[in-house]
Parts: sequence; structure tokens; C-alpha cells
Amino acid sequence: MSFEDLLRWLGRHPGGLTLALALPPLLCLLLRGIHGRAGGSAAPWRYVYGVCIYWVSIPGIFMGTLLAYLCFFRNADLLKLNLLTHFLPVLSMGITLALIRGNVRTLDDIPGFDRLSGLLTLLALSFAAAFFLQRLHIGIVFLGDFGNLLVLASLCFAAIQWALRRLGGEKSRAPRDP
Repeated sequence: MSFEDLLRWLGRHPGGLTLALALPPLLCLLLRGIHGRAGGSAAPWRYVYGVCIYWVSIPGIFMGTLLAYLCFFRNADLLKLNLLTHFLPVLSMGITLALIRGNVRTLDDIPGFDRLSGLLTLLALSFAAAFFLQRLHIGIVFLGDFGNLLVLASLCFAAIQWALRRLGGEKSRAPRDP
């Protein structure tokens, strides 16, 4: 089974996918009613929010990357894509993150969110670099001088190194709860 077959199958059986992606935002709304505004930073709730974030972020990031790939590299027609399988994961991720942001003091209170934001940054930088190099073809070799190549390589290295540090998390931070 290829990934394209999996997307077609999910498009033909929309109930499970819709339920799985609608549950985290609904859970965030329910939890806000239980603990109140900005009360989600407390010990039991922030772990539930951590699960919700990863629940929607993994398919959301994946489909967002796939959509960007289809648009920029494959020149796919967005009007022919299945709304449920291609756009619902990204929409669910956005809504869930917005609801969680309103339910906690800061998203840094959620365990592992700093690593997830580092992963998003690394993914965006890698995609931008791949897109740039794909559009550049080999013009930097023939048209640019060596100094431009060094500046470009230094900027890419610094950005990816920053993202990797962010992905690794802060080791010196003290635990929040005993």
C-alpha cells in the first residue's frame, strides 16, 4: 500500500479521520470549561494538552509539508485535492493550537512544546532550502562567486544549528512540578 492509496482510502472512509481530528479541539473546549481560562498550566491539564498537541501536530505538520511539496515542487492543482485528507489535518492543528494557547499562560508550559516548535522550524528551514536549491538549479556554481556561496552556506548552517538546539530543548531548565 502506498501513501497515495492510504490517502484515497481515508477519503473513501471519512468517519474515523473526521472523528480523530475533531476530538482534540473539542477536548480543549471541554477542558477550558473545567479548569477555566489560563488554568491549563496546572499539572494534570498540561499533560493532556501535550497529548492533544502531538495528536494533531504529527498529521498536521505532515500534511502541511505534503501540501507545500505538491504546490511548489509538483505544481498540483489544489482544487482537485480531497478537502478531508489534505486540509482537515492542518485546520485541526491550527484550531487546537489556538484553543490551547487560550487555555494556558504560555505554550512553553506544555511539556515538549519547545521541541515541537524546534522541529517545525527545522522542517520549514529544510523545505525552504530545498525549494531554493530546486529553483536555483545550478546557477550558484556558474553565476555566483565563491563569497556568495560561503555567505549562503553560513546562513543555512546557522539557521539549522539554531533549530537543532531548539529541537534538543533546554537542558538547564528546572522541572516545574515536584
